[in-house]
Amino acid sequence: MKVILEQSLENLGNKDEIVEVSDGYARNFLIPKKLALRATPSEIKQLEERKKIIQKKREREKFKAIRIQERLKGTNLVIERDVGEGGKLFGSVTTQDVAQQIKRKFNLEIDHRKIILDEPIRVIGIRRVFIKLHPEVEISLQVEVKKKNEK
Repeated sequence: MKVILEQSLENLGNKDEIVEVSDGYARNFLIPKKLALRATPSEIKQLEERKKIIQKKREREKFKAIRIQERLKGTNLVIERDVGEGGKLFGSVTTQDVAQQIKRKFNLEIDHRKIILDEPIRVIGIRRVFIKLHPEVEISLQVEVKKKNEK
């Protein structure tokens, strides 16, 4: 029997794939546990429509990510912090701080989880930070951490 998988299953297939399984396995396990649907012509047609909608959404997200990448290309962010002895910061510069600085400077909302920073920045200097805007679109920014001017 052919079924459409509702979830990815190890050794069987990924979500929204059409696979051939034994009739008993489909009727007694997959369909009652809502892990799969019977692959009727109407279900297959709905699956194809869902795939088209998902593909269009991915293309829009990629286009949006490319526009953001072009806006941010070649920019330098400057973050000022209080500094102690030896150039060490009080606290650290995290992905949230980088996201807030991008919002202030460019008025762009970027999820801090998309910013790749191996570890928080704890010293003054220049670091390269990567932002994964989309699975196919990534950009690197230069982040400079400076001593805060005391007034």
